[in-house]
Amino acid sequence: MKENNNKVKAMPSFYQRTLPESCIAFSSVAGKKIFASSLAKNGLKSFFPLIEQFTTQSEPAYCGLSTLVLVLNALSVDPGQNWKVRGDGTKKVC
Repeated sequence: MKENNNKVKAMPSFYQRTLPESCIAFSSVAGKKIFASSLAKNGLKSFFPLIEQFTTQSEPAYCGLSTLVLVLNALSVDPGQNWKVRGDGTKKVC
């Protein structure tokens, strides 16, 4: 019997990648302490509107679009309105 030496290459994955050493895992003891400290100091004003909109993206290539949708939803920007951003950074409904 002849052995089949064809190996299938694994597809690169984003599944449970390890964090770089310079990062603190959100669910770690240190991460929970940082979160609790920020919450106690009223420093998480933007966290809750953002986390309410968070979903895992199905395609890593769409990270920019996914982030834009998350932020616009957290800001309650109505997608049915036409918005015009002025040079000074303000926006108005057209």
